[in-house]
Amino acid sequence: MDAPLLSVHITQRNILILFLFFLSSIALSQPPKHELRAVWISSAGGDWPKSTDVVEQQRSLVEIFDKLKKHNFNTIFFQVRPRGNTLYKSSIEPWSAQLTGELGKDPGWDPLAFAIHESRKRGLELHAWFNVAKVWGADVLPQHHQHITRAHRDWVRQFENEWWVDLGNPDAREYTENLVKEIVNSYDIDGVHFDFIRYPSEKFDDWRSYRTWSDGVNKADWRRNNITTFVRSCYTFIQKEKPWIKVGATPLGIYQSINGAQSMFNGYSGVFQDSRRWLSEGILDYIVPQLYWSIGEQKNPNDPDFEALCNDWMKENYGRHIYIGIGAYRDNIQDEIREQIDVTRSAFAEGQAFFRYEHAAALIDQIEPAYRYPALVPRMIWKDSIPPNVPRNISIDSKDKFVVSIKWSEPEISADNEKPFHYVVYHSSDKNITIRKPENILAILNSDQFSFRDETSNGKEYFYTVTAVDRAGNESIATGLPLAEAQTLFSRYAKPNSSITLVQNFPNPVVSMTYISFEITKRNFVSLTLKHSVTQQETTIVKKTMEPGMHIVAFDAKYFSSGPIEYRLQAGGSTAAKMMEKK
Repeated sequence: MDAPLLSVHITQRNILILFLFFLSSIALSQPPKHELRAVWISSAGGDWPKSTDVVEQQRSLVEIFDKLKKHNFNTIFFQVRPRGNTLYKSSIEPWSAQLTGELGKDPGWDPLAFAIHESRKRGLELHAWFNVAKVWGADVLPQHHQHITRAHRDWVRQFENEWWVDLGNPDAREYTENLVKEIVNSYDIDGVHFDFIRYPSEKFDDWRSYRTWSDGVNKADWRRNNITTFVRSCYTFIQKEKPWIKVGATPLGIYQSINGAQSMFNGYSGVFQDSRRWLSEGILDYIVPQLYWSIGEQKNPNDPDFEALCNDWMKENYGRHIYIGIGAYRDNIQDEIREQIDVTRSAFAEGQAFFRYEHAAALIDQIEPAYRYPALVPRMIWKDSIPPNVPRNISIDSKDKFVVSIKWSEPEISADNEKPFHYVVYHSSDKNITIRKPENILAILNSDQFSFRDETSNGKEYFYTVTAVDRAGNESIATGLPLAEAQTLFSRYAKPNSSITLVQNFPNPVVSMTYISFEITKRNFVSLTLKHSVTQQETTIVKKTMEPGMHIVAFDAKYFSSGPIEYRLQAGGSTAAKMMEKK
């Protein structure tokens, strides 16, 4: 929504981009406003820590976060359980040797708690990267008594000099689930990110578990069910305890063989990852397939086509997010990093993740043109579709023409009783600020910040606005259009219907984001459902008990086909319905 706002006098690289093809040129020249931009920070692979000195560990981690923020990344996959050991205070598994040089030795500080604090200060999301099944990477077993290979030797199996949890053993699965629960209960993380959530090979030695617990189910299906049971159990727990936490996984890049990707080492039949079932069941919020290959069809079936795989994943996303994993560590990919970002955008993926930080940092000059503006993380409307209310009491002060201070107050609590998670400050030389344009984003701030200093200066007049964003990525309307004014705008179309009032959505017709306003006169259980009149595609965006008053709900229609969509409100025995048009 566009918003005129307050103004003040202040100041203000041409980038030559080599395009891959026409659609790619559009995508690259116009970075999206909503896009996940992530890196994996490996504690087992060499990103961090590189020293056992605590001061140096903290300093270098802050340096990493600062660099990511500077170059408009917004998400960190921070490795917290590399190989049956932890970078957080666990009562179940020993401290990682990467911290002190000795497995199980207390480092004297909590790296995960520190990382959460520092990422939050910079407006970055932090997802706890958790290696599920691979628990040791050497032939010689660790000596620490608390490590799973010692404490529960019958739960693990060796495969090609590595040690893997037997996920067919219910006790081993429960143990692993308890580690996830421990992190979720103890830390204010933004997400849980599963890696090595698979079997190493069809040759894995789990025949005893299969004989004991399979109940005669086909072995391949049984293995897939074991992993799906783990995912379902973790997701159900997290949704109950902390429903705002995002849950994702990074499976193999090939789900099943397709044209351009014929490798038998695929997720479904090769390592028994039924990752698309996880999406279709709604027991994951996102997938980051590891597409660590080059663009273009390859002669070698083990070197498939990056673009074909991008499109294959997006064809079956089941309304959840697909972020494309890019292999920045591979020499043959490094020369086409910008083109790969471009391909993901052309395929309408919701973002990218680079494996791993050290390699992405070395390629930052190539990545920078595609990330030249900040981006908000994509919205997850199935977790929460209700945006925050607008920040209050915005003021602008310019005692010095080179520095402008923007201040605001926390908004009123939203309809779902959530406070903002971030604030977004926009500026523009245009009086009618377009918050849809990422180039107008001046800063993305943590929710405990209520002011910002704009130090750009060349005497140019700028206009400002501030919005609030919740943990699911829903954004308030702009400060230039106060909530009361927005309700008046919506209410022009309102027609009373018993104890409820449903308002025409705005804007309409809709391309992507639209807002639906309704009023209930008393506390009731409310359902708001949308159904495409032609395709019969249907989704429910409100299903809860709500307090009386006016409510504004954001709806992202980008997953719906073009055409008429009916939205129907039900509350207290009353029903109201209206139509919107999807372009």
